[in-house]
Amino acid sequence: MFQKAFIFKKNPDTEYTGRNGVNVSEKLYTSETGYGFVTVKNRAEQELLQIPAITSGFIPTENPAAGRLIPVMFRADVPHSGNYRVEVNATNDGQEALIFLERRRLYSLEPFSGTMNFSFTCNVCDIIPEHKERIYRDSSLDIAWAGEGLTVNAVEIREQACPTIFIAGDSTVTDQPADYPYSPGTSYSGWGQMLSAYLNDTVAVSNHAHSGLTTESFRKEGHYSIISKDIAPGDYFFMQFGHNDQKLDHLRQNTGYRENLIRYIDEIRERGAFPVIVTSLARNTWFNNGEAYNDLLKDYAEECLVIGREYDVPVLDLHRFSMELVMREGLEESRKYYFPGDLSHTNDFGAYLMAGYIASEMKRVASESKVQAYKLFASMLRTGVSEWKIDPERLKLPAAEGQKNPAVEEPYRLKMDRLSEIIKNR
Repeated sequence: MFQKAFIFKKNPDTEYTGRNGVNVSEKLYTSETGYGFVTVKNRAEQELLQIPAITSGFIPTENPAAGRLIPVMFRADVPHSGNYRVEVNATNDGQEALIFLERRRLYSLEPFSGTMNFSFTCNVCDIIPEHKERIYRDSSLDIAWAGEGLTVNAVEIREQACPTIFIAGDSTVTDQPADYPYSPGTSYSGWGQMLSAYLNDTVAVSNHAHSGLTTESFRKEGHYSIISKDIAPGDYFFMQFGHNDQKLDHLRQNTGYRENLIRYIDEIRERGAFPVIVTSLARNTWFNNGEAYNDLLKDYAEECLVIGREYDVPVLDLHRFSMELVMREGLEESRKYYFPGDLSHTNDFGAYLMAGYIASEMKRVASESKVQAYKLFASMLRTGVSEWKIDPERLKLPAAEGQKNPAVEEPYRLKMDRLSEIIKNR
């Protein structure tokens, strides 16, 4: 069984010298060594390090670093796809401490002082990256950390047998890449990449959601085939679609969309795994510049609830939660949860909040379900997860070189009108 430890201190003290590990304090990753840090230098030299879907998901930019974080990225090859436990020994000075694994999946943001040990479980899997048409083998485990006072001293990786939550969906769910220098308020994020922050080390997340997908294209483009190959009895299949289905006439909520969801339910159950439906994340769309909310996904959310009752499948009503949040906050205040100028896609703050709701619904399902596999949800959840406080300064896009302010965005109202027209005239 694979197990390896990596020590990041130049002069490791006695706490680490007894571990079966190697000192890699300044070593850059190469495929020959199979481990090391990823920087702008070796990323430019190695083509595979430039694909966000099979790396840490951070993309270097020339954005100014002021007010933003520079993540440290480490990569270690593993023998095959599967679940791995990652133990992290880190030191911090009480500030926010962000730890990401794999494709920028958040595992912790807990502020702490002194030295602490963390234990996470993550999934390494093959994937079809965005803008690619074939399956890429992911044979490495990526770790990234960011925080003004955060230092990671050592990491240990070993294989782990545990249930896996496989996720299917669209851009509001997917593992979105982010620029670095990094700011959570100006990074796209799907709730699927934030869910791991609410889970303990007894379960792993394997997120196969991608931008632009429907219940139909998720299967046709080959993403479902990867899940079909890897999913095992006792695993889970979370699915959230609708944003793109509603733009296509043959995928209306009560025809193609409904039929595709039911087919997924039947096939997942045939494999001994357990389906879960998540209703579509609500958009920040309004009538008359914020006077009344414009619910463009109502029919799709309601159909999910109908299917859930008919097929006895748990439904996590993210649409209701996010819509009520947007209506309560209003058009302008709700923008802090979405990428700047975007109607549909959350930033890291928003995705973290939505993932928190998913976790709370998993707890509800565990208390209400008569199915033992769903009851286990309660044992998978972390306790005492921190709120991610939103700093308004972290919501501002970086200014272009030579400019004092970011470029002027297209008026928000025009985007809402255009989206409404697309859906109305499908």
